[in-house]
Amino acid sequence: MSVISKAGRRTLTGFVAGVAIFALAACASGGDTTPAATSTSDVEGDVIAFSGADTENLGGDLTIPVGLDVALSGQGAYFGDVMVKGAQLAADQIKAAGGPTFELSVKDHKSGDAQAGVQTTREFSQEGVHMALYSYIAVLGSALQPIEQYKILSLDGGGGTQEFAKGMPYFYGTRALPPNDTFVGTAKYIAEAMPDIKKVAIIIGDTGAENTADSVAKATDELEANGIELVDTEIVTYGGTDFSSAVNKIVATDAQMVISVQYGTDGGYFLKQLRAAGSDLPVIGVEFIPDVADIAGSAADGFMFSLDYFDATNPSNQWAKYMVDTAKEAYPDLTVDFYFANYYQDMFKLWTTVQRTLKAGGDVNSGEDLLKAFESNLTFASVYGGTPEDLSGEESIDADSHSLETREMGVFVYKNGEISRLATYGIGGTDFSLTN
Repeated sequence: MSVISKAGRRTLTGFVAGVAIFALAACASGGDTTPAATSTSDVEGDVIAFSGADTENLGGDLTIPVGLDVALSGQGAYFGDVMVKGAQLAADQIKAAGGPTFELSVKDHKSGDAQAGVQTTREFSQEGVHMALYSYIAVLGSALQPIEQYKILSLDGGGGTQEFAKGMPYFYGTRALPPNDTFVGTAKYIAEAMPDIKKVAIIIGDTGAENTADSVAKATDELEANGIELVDTEIVTYGGTDFSSAVNKIVATDAQMVISVQYGTDGGYFLKQLRAAGSDLPVIGVEFIPDVADIAGSAADGFMFSLDYFDATNPSNQWAKYMVDTAKEAYPDLTVDFYFANYYQDMFKLWTTVQRTLKAGGDVNSGEDLLKAFESNLTFASVYGGTPEDLSGEESIDADSHSLETREMGVFVYKNGEISRLATYGIGGTDFSLTN
């Protein structure tokens, strides 16, 4: 079980001595900024073993800029905070293991501002950045054209590709597609664990007409395949706080359950307003961040969610446990979540790409050479999956869609301040099994 700590989200701790400290002033964070020592005991051997590093091409004599385009302000500031911390911890460990000095250039896209997404990508190019980690699906697609134009190998472990960004040049999603990849597991869970529920409603944040319609269609298909009817769809403002109108409409239907396709703090406001309306309908979402529980209070109790959530209290392989343990040393009050895990391991994907480029005699300052090296093998070591006896798990990216084709996922529940797993499944609903 995972205990949620509010203080862990609000305290910015320092990084390993000798590594630049990025002041996230735009984040609503405060508290102790004293550098926290990260243990480097045997870090070289551990990190090399976990990531499968090529010891003959570690790149230790190189200094390489890496862009991070994340939300440091606005509704998604929580995301940016943990993403930067995950990436920085990885950069510290890579350096300690004999790898390059990855200098992170952190930019604020202001929680999905399209103009900011274009501008930050332009700034990356001016800074000589040829590898970057994005969020918000390359800032809701606005950065896709400049990413290709400037030849920046870009990974998005926050939003993935969604449907509209699949196959785009130089851009790869490194998480299961939210929400589409969650619907099959959600439908199977309802059918197996809650067989009396035959009618559900969906509340979904508007991320564009085509994208939203595609997600509703995918949900409808998966529900129907499991004998469940979608009786109501409420499309609401993404980033909103007042969902009372949608709540009233849902309560007026004969729905027996609600699927919440909402992100950030939206889900917290919805839960609070649903319970305030006197409804005890069970709710299953596609994301969970601690702010949801803070906003919803007791209304969050029993909230279920289905996604590629990283279970920090039960790491599934040795690398995952190592990441959690060292993260606790570097950021004592942080709750390690899936955003932290994704950006941590994506830095290692970039390191693997550098190693391959060096081995092939390529130029690490060439976006074309880096892309060629990355695409030469789209299977990578992972902190997801595997067993406690394995050094690491493994995940693969599809060469055509540029989206993950393998990733451990699950259904979880938040109750009494703790999170526990209810079911496990893979992308496409593979290997579905109930935990309890």
